[in-house]
Amino acid sequence: MITSFSSETKSAQIARQIEEMILNKVYQVGQPLPSQQELAKDFNASSRSIREAFKQLEAKGLVEISQGKRAMVKSNNLEQFVASLSSTLISNHTTDKKLLLDLMQVRTTVEVSATRELSRSDQRSILVRSLDNLTSKMEQLLPRLQTGDQEAIIQWNGHDFNFHKTLIDSNDNVILTAIYENLSPLLYTSMDQITNTYGELEKSTREHRYLVEALEQGQTDLAVALALVHLTAIRGKLEASVV
Repeated sequence: MITSFSSETKSAQIARQIEEMILNKVYQVGQPLPSQQELAKDFNASSRSIREAFKQLEAKGLVEISQGKRAMVKSNNLEQFVASLSSTLISNHTTDKKLLLDLMQVRTTVEVSATRELSRSDQRSILVRSLDNLTSKMEQLLPRLQTGDQEAIIQWNGHDFNFHKTLIDSNDNVILTAIYENLSPLLYTSMDQITNTYGELEKSTREHRYLVEALEQGQTDLAVALALVHLTAIRGKLEASVV
């Protein structure tokens, strides 16, 4: 029953597979899991390995363990665990700048990965259409941005945020995406303090258009390169602006 990963302990393998069943709602909230004896037999494992697996699942908030009772499914998602992990990440960082730059690296990893997969997907047309629509709205704001219209800048930032969020949300790594979403308000609050010239906004808008075209045509290498260059430039501005 176990799919083996050489770097995993037996209990970690068992926890991972039970976790998958819980997240896929094979076991529903409030439903008891099979007894430790049944699971030990199913997984060809010792009772100790099952108990250790339960502890890992309990730490993630997925199961509730009571003395003398079968473990109960507490949650079918990892939101509470991710929120707790995000809080730990924040409290363990000694400098805001390091946290923000680390978070920017997570964003780059997630977004570049999502760009790569989206460019290869046969089902990309709907998402690419959304990205195209957001880019068109940014392009329409350019004349107002050139005059320094503050309301236009706010609108442009909103479209830019939704553009990148659409890309990030298309990523298949649910855990990494969830961690990023819990921490992203810190990043965007800092990025809101960055002042962009009209030339920088116009250049960024063009980069969005080039990326949409590359995604639409399934040009994976070009799309990944465009995303990476764009995000690297953002990181540079963030690093220069944060004390």
